[in-house]
Amino acid sequence: MITVITGASRGIGLELTHQRLQKGDAVFAFARAPEAAPELQALKMKFSGALTLAPLDLNHDHFTDEIVRRLKQVPAVDLLINNAGVYHEGETLPDFLNSFQVNSVAPFLITRALLPQLKKSAKPIAAHITSLMGSISDNQSGGSYAYRASKSALNMISKTIAQDEPWLISVVIHPGWVQTRMGGAEAPTTVSESAAGILNVISGLSSLNSGQFFDFEGDHLPW
Repeated sequence: MITVITGASRGIGLELTHQRLQKGDAVFAFARAPEAAPELQALKMKFSGALTLAPLDLNHDHFTDEIVRRLKQVPAVDLLINNAGVYHEGETLPDFLNSFQVNSVAPFLITRALLPQLKKSAKPIAAHITSLMGSISDNQSGGSYAYRASKSALNMISKTIAQDEPWLISVVIHPGWVQTRMGGAEAPTTVSESAAGILNVISGLSSLNSGQFFDFEGDHLPW
């Protein structure tokens, strides 16, 4: 399989990269500054023939050009994991704009840019890492306006892709409350557990699941 992962420098993205490499995938891992990510560089040393690293800044206007350039020679993309994301606690216009740029718009533009390569796969999947905080039905605590709204938008984008591209399996997956820089040390789920769960959900997907909202344990979540 050929897998593309964004936000691969640390946390869940790094572990998703590691676990896909262990499964024997050829992985294209994108990060803002891969040369400054020692754990990602260590994976490159260990899986030199299978792992391709490339810089990607989702705040740049033409970031999709870099992805297309890097992948134009591959025979197909089997799995796209839009993992890169940001969390802003503020409620300013820049907080909202950057949240939507990275968490919502970028996954859409990346998926759209890779549709030609995804269409060449026997079972193409676009998995977008969302959050339960993007669930309108589940919101009982308020706050985090920019983050919640951007993840709700991502959920809608994934559902719309599923409608417009019925040949592509498009889903959103909540990774759980994870022990990352964003989740904090008190989170109950390890990075390894979350990544393994996400990939287990992905492995069990069929066309009937396209447009759905899962958590990393495979449960359906409310919109």
